[in-house]
Amino acid sequence: MRDGKILNLVVVAHPDDEILGFGATGAQLVRNGELVQPVILCGNVDARTHRPANEELHADMCAANALLGFSEPVLGSFLNIRMNTVDHIELVQFIERQIALFQPTRIFTHHVADLNDDHVQVSKACMTAARYYQRRSDIRPLESLSFIEVLSATDWSFPSGAAQFSPNCFVDVTDSIDVKIEALGKYRGVMREAPHPRSPEILRGHAAYRGGQCGKRYAEAFQMIFRAGL
Repeated sequence: MRDGKILNLVVVAHPDDEILGFGATGAQLVRNGELVQPVILCGNVDARTHRPANEELHADMCAANALLGFSEPVLGSFLNIRMNTVDHIELVQFIERQIALFQPTRIFTHHVADLNDDHVQVSKACMTAARYYQRRSDIRPLESLSFIEVLSATDWSFPSGAAQFSPNCFVDVTDSIDVKIEALGKYRGVMREAPHPRSPEILRGHAAYRGGQCGKRYAEAFQMIFRAGL
């Protein structure tokens, strides 16, 4: 919480994950007076195909997040598609520093069974870091921790030892699905033509599907794995 406002910390691996998994919901929360603070552990995504120059990528990132009313992202320097080579404790401590700084009310992060292994590593580290308040009295108790759904990663995962994404929380994004898609378009080289999951048609169609599950026109889905109280 900052200045009396609820703060949502969105902890993701790569630029654009914050928009794909939380863009429409975050835009709704900002309209309701809350804050959204993205934390992107791999700020440079150096191994990404069709990646723009550093200056262009940073400009795209700032433009996308500003359009939704998000705060400027905090960027880590962990290596793209190589987070499994980093000691787990380094990822955890980086996230813990952001928790101590921003004192979030809620945290959102990747699902632990995503196809993208960077997402998996961030999810595991974030789950560990989310308990930081239980070890330090100066950190605000967390109200909830939820997994986000990133199309072309969460939906592409294969059955494994970890349970697949199972949404139990839905947010009506009927008024913000358009601005989410517009924000994604700020990232050069990210959007694709249908039927790719990162196309406007599929993003909108998936939001309609999630909306149908909860009685709304469009929705984003989350898997809440921790909630304090009722």
